Amino acid sequence: MTLSDQTTPVVPFHRLDPALLDQARVEMQSDGIPGLALGVYYDGHAATAGLGVTNLMHPQPVSGETLFQIASITKTFTATAVLQLVEKGRINLDDPVRAHLPEFAVVDPDVSASVTIRHCLTHCCGWEGDFYEDPGWGDDALAAIVGRMRKLVQVTPLGKIWSYNNAAFYVLGRILEVLHGRTFEAVLNDTLLTPLGIHGTCFFAHELVHRNFAVGHSEVRRQRVIARPCVMPRCGNPIGGLIASAEHLMLYARFQLEGASVLGDAMRLAAFEPAGPSNDVPEIGLGWWLDDTYGERVVSHGGGANGQPCFFAMVPSRRFAIAVLTNGEKGSTTAQRLLSWAMRTYFGLAVPALRSQRHAISDDWVGTYETCLERHVLRRKGEGLVYDQSTIKEWLEGLDPPPTPEIGRRVKAIGPDTMHIAPGERAQCVGTVLRDESGEARWLRIKRRAALRR
Repeated sequence: MTLSDQTTPVVPFHRLDPALLDQARVEMQSDGIPGLALGVYYDGHAATAGLGVTNLMHPQPVSGETLFQIASITKTFTATAVLQLVEKGRINLDDPVRAHLPEFAVVDPDVSASVTIRHCLTHCCGWEGDFYEDPGWGDDALAAIVGRMRKLVQVTPLGKIWSYNNAAFYVLGRILEVLHGRTFEAVLNDTLLTPLGIHGTCFFAHELVHRNFAVGHSEVRRQRVIARPCVMPRCGNPIGGLIASAEHLMLYARFQLEGASVLGDAMRLAAFEPAGPSNDVPEIGLGWWLDDTYGERVVSHGGGANGQPCFFAMVPSRRFAIAVLTNGEKGSTTAQRLLSWAMRTYFGLAVPALRSQRHAISDDWVGTYETCLERHVLRRKGEGLVYDQSTIKEWLEGLDPPPTPEIGRRVKAIGPDTMHIAPGERAQCVGTVLRDESGEARWLRIKRRAALRR
């Protein structure tokens, strides 16, 4: 089945396929999403649309121009700005961080001296990744948070295992500041956003007051409420601070898929190739997540601001990209299901069904695993295994409503050291037990973080 046999995702007059919008309405309803902006780029053409409302308390219609916190999708912009410096010969991916930030340190002195820019881009630097503090709103915010990283301990060995690492992108943002001699926000605007014609994005809440923008929502006792606080501290801008629209991301998709003068094609395309520890799914490019399970590579990144999950994915071989920006806490599920629907409908591509063979649950999976923010427990229940998750520390101070624990989620083994948590549910996710060099079960990777066994 080919695209020529089916409806195109972008129909004449730069409109989205009505069937895609209908599917988006179905997924929104299932996940309780108040508003959604959708963008599709295909074969040189782009279209956007909005569904629902920006804010349940003060509702305005969502459009393709509505601003959302795209959160960690920002990391791909940060990574691209780093690659610009690589292309110009000002840095090398294998430069030690200390070549550009001489005072840089974490707890482990060997890691402090040896960690490279590549380690940071590919999430394999190994220190505690979900490190959030607020050193203020001054121009020194990023320098200050990098200085505070000297208290971060190692969770995984340097360069051996990937584990999603927000703090690594503080480092990359600070390197950009030092080499350009400007704030991170100015660097991104001057070197990437403005040259690409991406006008009207912002980083600060005070820039939103006269704009059409979405706020996040959470669910409490089946009631949707506004998620507070709405923005991260300024130091978080390189890791997730960009506020943008579906229209903006279509301009970004055009650059990433077709090229532009801001970055040569060789460097741009190199970012879509595996660059970190491999033999795992997904693999990691230079700032991107790579998934080949559809039979063609999907290059993507998600974002998870408070109550505003967003997702941006590209299929370079098809010159296709999709952006799904939501303002409901279950928006990641909505986005993934829309990607799957689009891949199946427009390209005849689907993730292969799991084989029916049974896999055994290993006894040594049982245990408690922790990140600095969350506790994950795998425990026996009868002959099976269940999963509990609870919060140790909130990622943003004063979260309202606070995170809800997950208790007693069913676990199904789907391969050696791999499991589905909540199999068959919309919230289904993959957990992977990672072993150390001696073969001992040492980490549980879930939500792309490696939680250390306690």
